[in-house]
Amino acid sequence: MIRIWHPMRDPHHCCFRMLALITASPRRLSVSRASLLDTFLLFPEYLHEIQYTGFGELRGSLQRLNLPKMKDSFTNLPDIRIVYRELQVFQRAALHQLVAKNILSSPSFKDSRLQMSEVGMPSDLKQTIQAFVAENSAQLAFIANDLNAIPLDGPMGLFRRTNLEMGGRLR
Repeated sequence: MIRIWHPMRDPHHCCFRMLALITASPRRLSVSRASLLDTFLLFPEYLHEIQYTGFGELRGSLQRLNLPKMKDSFTNLPDIRIVYRELQVFQRAALHQLVAKNILSSPSFKDSRLQMSEVGMPSDLKQTIQAFVAENSAQLAFIANDLNAIPLDGPMGLFRRTNLEMGGRLR
């Protein structure tokens, strides 16, 4: 049997993505919002599946990014609910690891918010994260700024727009 590595199942890669989202986001992220945004960072093909009703300018911004669509993807991606639910295991492990390493604030994490601790990131990790954010600035700006502005819950929230209104729990 051949095993192929994928960043979806790597909590260390997830730590990196979460720190990139925290760095790129102008507002403080909740755990649930970071989890959803991380899904789109890892699988940008799902961005095309969001209902952008009332946010038409976001559809134009997304098209300018020229991100791959599901039909053009090399792999067959399952329903977003399956991916989101599977990712949560690795995201939870990654966030606990960041709190244990004192990179994320433990009191904020207990309140389901992600905030850098006073110690923060080691300087070499910070430089690597900043380089990644700069290299992927357009995609991260769309995810961490534009998409992040849409409320999570409610009839027009991101969970409803992405077909995750049950929080990723399968019916």
